[in-house]
Amino acid sequence: MKAVLINIFGGILRVDTLANGVVEAARKTKIQLPIVLRLEGTNVDKGREILQASGLNFIVAQTMKDAAEKVVAAAQPQQANSGLAGPKGGKR
Repeated sequence: MKAVLINIFGGILRVDTLANGVVEAARKTKIQLPIVLRLEGTNVDKGREILQASGLNFIVAQTMKDAAEKVVAAAQPQQANSGLAGPKGGKR
């Protein structure tokens, strides 16, 4: 696996709650793969803020097409991939 795409549609479950879970899982697993997220639903803006404030390099997409393009780009071999979920500025 070279990258992860998470498509979140929070209807019953709020997006901010799910974003907190994604941040916690990324920290616990120390994942080094690029993580692209497409978020939609209740409290989506708050969910995006949580991801941005996490200190992890999540790639947030606006649409499914945008997410697909970003995950393909993130999976391409690069020397310093800015889409890593690890600490900002981290390397593979």
